Amino acid sequence: MWNSGSSISLYSRMLKKHALSFFEWSSSLVSPEPQNVRHQSRSRALVIVFSAFFVLITSGCGYHLGHGAGNPTGSTLHVDIPMFQNKTSEPKLGLLVTRGIKDAMLKTPGIQVVNNAQSADIIVRGSIIRYRTRTTAFDQRAATEEDVELSIVVQAENPGKQQPLWRETIKASAAFYLGPDLTLNRSAQDRAIEEASASFANILIGQLLGRYEAQQRKDKKNNSKK
Repeated sequence: MWNSGSSISLYSRMLKKHALSFFEWSSSLVSPEPQNVRHQSRSRALVIVFSAFFVLITSGCGYHLGHGAGNPTGSTLHVDIPMFQNKTSEPKLGLLVTRGIKDAMLKTPGIQVVNNAQSADIIVRGSIIRYRTRTTAFDQRAATEEDVELSIVVQAENPGKQQPLWRETIKASAAFYLGPDLTLNRSAQDRAIEEASASFANILIGQLLGRYEAQQRKDKKNNSKK
C-alpha cells in the first residue's frame, strides 16, 4: 500500500521544482549579447501548460501498482524505463528521448530509476511515432526559426501483470533559431530535441505522480471502510 502523506509531499516538491526550473529558464531568455541568441533553442511555454493539464486530467484515474523488491515501504516510486523505440527516420532519437526521461526522473524527489523489471513498481515503455521540424518564422532570404515536434506513445505497465495500466500519446516541442552556419543549425536542432525530450519527461512525470496520488486517496478510502 502506498503511503498517502509521502505521496502528497513528493508531488508538491515535484511541482515546486519544475516551477522553479520554469522561472530560471524564462530568465535565461534575456541575453546581454543578442548576436548569440539566434543559436539558442528554447522550449515552448505551451508545453508547461500541457504538463499541468495532463496532471489535472489524470489525477482522477487511479491504478494500483505492485511493490518491487527494492520498495518495501512504498515511499519511493521505482521506475524501469527500457529504451524507447524510434519509429522515425531521425537517427539516435530513441537514445536521446530515453536519456532525457531518465535524467528528469533522477532529479525528481520520490522517483528512483531502476534497470530491471524485478526491482520496479512500474515499467514505462514508449514508441516515438513522429518527428518533424516546422518553420515558424522567416525573413526575405530564408527560414529563421523552426520547431522540433515529437509524438510519443507511452505505456505504463505493472511488472506482475500482462495488461497495461494506461496508455497515452504525448506531444512535445521546442524551438530553435537558424543562421547561415549549417553546423551551428544542426547543433541548435539537437539541443531542441533534448529540450523537447525534457518537456515530454515533465509531462510523463506529472502523469505518474498524479495517478500515484489518486491511488493513495483510493487506498485510504478503501482502508477506512474496513
